[in-house]
Amino acid sequence: MIDIELSRVEESGEQTVVKRNTFEDEKEAEEIYNLLTDDYADQTLPFFDKGEKLIRLDILPQSAEEVKKHQKECYFEYSEDLLGKLQNRI
Repeated sequence: MIDIELSRVEESGEQTVVKRNTFEDEKEAEEIYNLLTDDYADQTLPFFDKGEKLIRLDILPQSAEEVKKHQKECYFEYSEDLLGKLQNRI
């Protein structure tokens, strides 16, 4: 099993989970994660400044050992519209 987690990162750095969905099929979760990062690539932030509000998308295996190997994260420029779109697709 694997989770996809969508979070809002405040300017202070505080992170709030908006939605988390657990998938039995890891390939399905990977496909969804990859589609989201591809579809909204124009809004991703490879680098960001502290104090900037962000959206964070993670794919997280449920076992601690696997997290180290397979966790992926992506940051997006914050907007309520994008947050809603991502939330509806997870």
